[in-house]
Amino acid sequence: MHPGGRASAAMSVPAGRVRTMEMTTVLLMLVGIAVGLAVGFAVAAARAAARRSDEVAAIGAESSGLRARAAAAEARAERLAEEVDELHERARHDHDVLQALAPVRATLAQVGEHVALLERERTEQYTVLTEQLHHARRSDVELQRTTAQLESALRSTSARGQWGEVELHRVLEASGMMRHVDFVEQRSLGGVGAAGRGAAGAGRPDVVVHLPGEKYLAVDAKVPMDSYLEASAISERAGGEEADRRERLLAAHAKALRAHVDALAKRRYHEQLPGSPELVVMFVPSEGLLAAAMEADPSLLEYALRHGVAPTAPASLLALLRTTASIWSAEQVTAEAKELLALGRTLYERIGVVAGHLSTLGRSLRSSVQHYNKAVASMEQRLLVTARDFESLAEGKDLTVEAIDADDAQVRTFTAPELVDVEGEDRVARLA
Repeated sequence: MHPGGRASAAMSVPAGRVRTMEMTTVLLMLVGIAVGLAVGFAVAAARAAARRSDEVAAIGAESSGLRARAAAAEARAERLAEEVDELHERARHDHDVLQALAPVRATLAQVGEHVALLERERTEQYTVLTEQLHHARRSDVELQRTTAQLESALRSTSARGQWGEVELHRVLEASGMMRHVDFVEQRSLGGVGAAGRGAAGAGRPDVVVHLPGEKYLAVDAKVPMDSYLEASAISERAGGEEADRRERLLAAHAKALRAHVDALAKRRYHEQLPGSPELVVMFVPSEGLLAAAMEADPSLLEYALRHGVAPTAPASLLALLRTTASIWSAEQVTAEAKELLALGRTLYERIGVVAGHLSTLGRSLRSSVQHYNKAVASMEQRLLVTARDFESLAEGKDLTVEAIDADDAQVRTFTAPELVDVEGEDRVARLA
């Protein structure tokens, strides 16, 4: 009802009625409010029921999911239990295996320690080996440099000659010979017994060795090395042109040594050295030099000996010189034995002379003893008989003479069989 209408109606109706109408209105309003409240409550209840139904549905769906999850969890728990059982079983089995493998583990631990020790030793050895390799590398470099210097020096003719003379001197010293006693170096033979050859036969060998009996042996050092050095630079296993070139170089080396043989044979040292054998020693200061020449030319040794030249290396020359030294020793022993024999004979003769003098002295001593005995007898038997009459004049002094022991007064005679004959006759006079 519109408010304006109610106001006009209120003014037209009586007051009691108005109050009734107001109460009715209030009741109606209350009823409306109650109805509104009931409707609101119903709507709210319906909505709550709807929400509850939705929640129940959601809960049901969630419970269904939970039941599914529970079933899945239960199935998973069963699988986990089975896996745990399997793991326990496997753990027990592994424990048994570990117990069985305990000695192996101990052995492996020992092996590990041994391997560690070996590793440390290997490291130390590797360090030492590395240092040795560095040292060997440095030595190799030094050796190569020294070899190059030696090769360049050996290509010089004067250096080779000096090397040969030095090696010859060392062999002479090793043999026990002394300079200026057993050998002479660089002795000039010009004009000595050249047998009409004049200056052409003159020469000066490197060494002249003295032999017993005023004899001599000439030794000359020769060092042909040009072809040999080139041949040595080629490997023995080389083939083809290199092998042919090596053979040609060795043949040239043998030819050079043959030329030295011819040169020494023409000098004829044995004609310039009285008592020298018809032989000159050609000293080659390296075994390899001589062996290579002999291998390239097998007839070289026979050719050299036929011409009175003996090619020798250090070993063979040392044997020759030591043999000479032993001959000198035997010669010296023989000379000393002869000297001792002469001295023995002289000593024996002089012993005879001294024995004669002693015999004469012994006879003189016997004669003196006899005269002494006669003087003592005359003193006791003649002088003292008369002197006793003058004892009162002696004034208490006695005549005392020191007695001579009879053993001291005896004269020994020679009893050695060399000085006395079997019949007892004295040989002293004959020895004198």
